[in-house]
Amino acid sequence: MKANRIKSSGAGSLFIIAALFIGIYIAIASLQNNFAFLNYDYAKTNGFFMAWIAGAEFQSYIWKVFLLMPAVILCSVALARIGFHFTLPEQMNDKVVIGSILTVAAIILIFSTQFIFHETEVTDDEDTYDFQAQTILAGRIVNPPPPVINNFRNVFIINNGSCWVGKYTLGHPLVIAFGMLFGNRYIGIIGISILTLFLIYCIVKELYGDKKLALLTLCLAAVSPFFYLVSSSRLSHTTTAFFLALFMYLFLRVRRMDNINVKMLFSVAAGLSVGYALNTRTLTAIGFALPFVVVVVRDAMKNPPKNLLSYYMMGIGFLATVAIMLWYNIKVTGNPMQFPFHYYSPAEEVSFGAYGHTPLLGVKNFTVNLFRLNVSLFGFPLSLLFVFFIFFTRKDNRDNFLLSIFGSFALFYFFYYSPGVSDLGPIYYYEMIIPLLILSARGIFAVIEFLSKYSIEGKTIVYAFLLLSCLGAWSTYVPEKIRHVDHLTTQIREPYEVVKSSNIHHAVVLIQQLPNKGWVFGYRSTSPLLTDDIVYCRYADTVSNNALAQYYSDRNLYVLQYDEKAGKSELIPMNRSKL
Repeated sequence: MKANRIKSSGAGSLFIIAALFIGIYIAIASLQNNFAFLNYDYAKTNGFFMAWIAGAEFQSYIWKVFLLMPAVILCSVALARIGFHFTLPEQMNDKVVIGSILTVAAIILIFSTQFIFHETEVTDDEDTYDFQAQTILAGRIVNPPPPVINNFRNVFIINNGSCWVGKYTLGHPLVIAFGMLFGNRYIGIIGISILTLFLIYCIVKELYGDKKLALLTLCLAAVSPFFYLVSSSRLSHTTTAFFLALFMYLFLRVRRMDNINVKMLFSVAAGLSVGYALNTRTLTAIGFALPFVVVVVRDAMKNPPKNLLSYYMMGIGFLATVAIMLWYNIKVTGNPMQFPFHYYSPAEEVSFGAYGHTPLLGVKNFTVNLFRLNVSLFGFPLSLLFVFFIFFTRKDNRDNFLLSIFGSFALFYFFYYSPGVSDLGPIYYYEMIIPLLILSARGIFAVIEFLSKYSIEGKTIVYAFLLLSCLGAWSTYVPEKIRHVDHLTTQIREPYEVVKSSNIHHAVVLIQQLPNKGWVFGYRSTSPLLTDDIVYCRYADTVSNNALAQYYSDRNLYVLQYDEKAGKSELIPMNRSKL
């Protein structure tokens, strides 16, 4: 009885110290406006080693490390001392649990796209994907040039007098076009994002044969702020992640499958999947797939090569998608080996020298992205702690294989000049959630095994840490990101809300100036058919504006201006004689 009182007393002290840490954090957050970086000037970050990370945002991470993390650790130990007990149930209906997790994730995504992102782009890339999706739905590969080229020049849109099309490959625009076909451009994105979670669960079962590990991985994915941030956008990383996850699952299935007919079908599908990823984000697909190529080469050297025919069939599926990619290059650039993005900007290369890229910048970009990934994958305090633990514990070849995917990917992006847009986390590393989520779950069970050797409370401490970390992340980091994204998208869509509230129809709006908040510098492209109720275009030179007015002689003309001092846009009816 006396020992129990001593344990309880010790737990009480730990709770008090933890509460003190949390109180200090709340006080600092209040003084710092909850670490808001709403009007962050992206142009003034180049001299800072952690470039592209706002000062207030960086402070938020620092205080989470020194205040929230100790508080969570202390509370976890205290809970273990007072007898807190939590384990995954031995018997449960897998289908019900998985279905419930995926349903909740889908609801969160729908809510996020509608009420946080407001279906608003946070990059010019997203507008470009929309334009390409509309081009596909118009039954075109490329569009003829617009009536007046200068008025329809836009960021990431090829408009050179011979063709008018976005600079990206076909993969992601097809997904957005699918959504548009059914009434909302997010349908396809949300669908493949939820399927990606399910595929990660299936990959774990296939790779490790462990249902508990698979379920824990799925739970980690379903609480990842990074997953929801990127999947609520219209960026192409969601499509790439889905097809790479599908490829990985099919690849693993093929290697242990006996039915020859199904094996060949799955093999072709695996090749098509990695090829589709190549048609979406080429560098990402190459970096992700390289370790699989090593496995194929190793298997081919065996005697007799068990899966050689399967790999041939994968190659056929892959080459079919490569042929489509080369065909698309010809349609846009006239050269099968020249990609549209390189045609749009010849400086767009994966090498040192592109936009001044150097090995030092490669190191900096990797450091910045690893820092962001450590924060955004789960929020703090959970972060990548359990992945790092994998390096200090006994690993098997499956762990090494997952680590090699991350290493290969990071190596390829070392040669890319940009760390990526910061608002949603390290977006260039989004597809790495596939191996990192699995390694995190593996690390958690490894820590439990390690601590259990020294204390019966070890398992309880880890599970308490996980639960409290998720609670901490979703009560601190997540609201900060929600506030930032909501404010950002509100500013980006403000000019279009002004037009919408004016209740004009069958009109042309010439955009003279936009707020240019965040990483959006262009305007929302009109449909390539040029028949929208409101046609948006650029306010250009007098000759171009007059030519545009003649082309749209039956429409009213307006000029959209943004007043920097007032912080709002103004829609002005335009007299044709003053263009």
